[in-house]
Amino acid sequence: MKLNVIVPVSLHEPLYVIDKSLKSLSRLDCTSMDVRITYVIDSLDDDARVKYLQGQPIDVIVRSPKGRKAGAINDVLETVKADYIAFFDIDSRPDKNFLVECVISLEKEDAAIASSPRYVTNPDASIISKIISAEYLLISDLYRLLDKMDGFKQFNGLIGVLDGKIFDSIKFDETAICEDADLTQQIYLKGKIAVLANTRVGEQAPMTLKDIFNQRVRWICGAFEGLKYFPEFYRAKIPFSRKITWFSAMMLPFFVFMASPLVPSYSMRLWHSSDGIKDFTIKFLGLIVDAWIIELCALVALSKKLLHIQVKWKKTARYRV
Repeated sequence: MKLNVIVPVSLHEPLYVIDKSLKSLSRLDCTSMDVRITYVIDSLDDDARVKYLQGQPIDVIVRSPKGRKAGAINDVLETVKADYIAFFDIDSRPDKNFLVECVISLEKEDAAIASSPRYVTNPDASIISKIISAEYLLISDLYRLLDKMDGFKQFNGLIGVLDGKIFDSIKFDETAICEDADLTQQIYLKGKIAVLANTRVGEQAPMTLKDIFNQRVRWICGAFEGLKYFPEFYRAKIPFSRKITWFSAMMLPFFVFMASPLVPSYSMRLWHSSDGIKDFTIKFLGLIVDAWIIELCALVALSKKLLHIQVKWKKTARYRV
């Protein structure tokens, strides 16, 4: 059984983050699997990051910056053939059993993508990242609910393991605002599904209001862009639960402010995940404010689409985890 891990590295990622990524992935359990790790790095001129990676027992593809993350992945997929393809971001910190559990989950009928609940690796970096950690807890619980009801699940960044055969007929759209959301929707339209594995993966949360705002606007523009698939989802011969949860996921950012009064009903879950009253208070009030921030981002994203203003990816600050 062959599994290839692909990690795109943007032009702006520092060497220390790459080093921590490689150390994290090298600890993964690869029981009964032939695993190769490929870092595809955008680089210009003399680059110490490239020299570092080329000195490691991994595959390295060096490319000029073009096509963003989707372009980097497509470049690798042209040369890689494996039973399973795993994708990680440079800040992904998967549990040791991540690959094994995801492959087991892919044995489920019609499963094409397997991933897991997420957690924030830098919750104490700022108030913003602490609030996002509470949001991730809520999203993880929603993942579990959607998994039980056979609903549409979108794993951000497409972090997870995919059936390699899916790329015989699908590739990442390099023009899409959120290539991960676009590919997931294509997979569901083919009658395949995303499933939740019994493991976890950590990732960094934005640490400033500016970073979270830019990230959310791009994500919501991607959701808005996904509505182009409405006629296909409407006609698709897939369960109604997938159709309605897909549409809800696309539209949720525009109505999420209505959920802010429901935060108190989630308070016990927040309390059990908090480290004292101060931590709980920040997360509790933060989730209420977060719903309104998402609403503002949705309005900005909508205005950009209506005015045909291009949404650009912007780098975020990294924390040393």
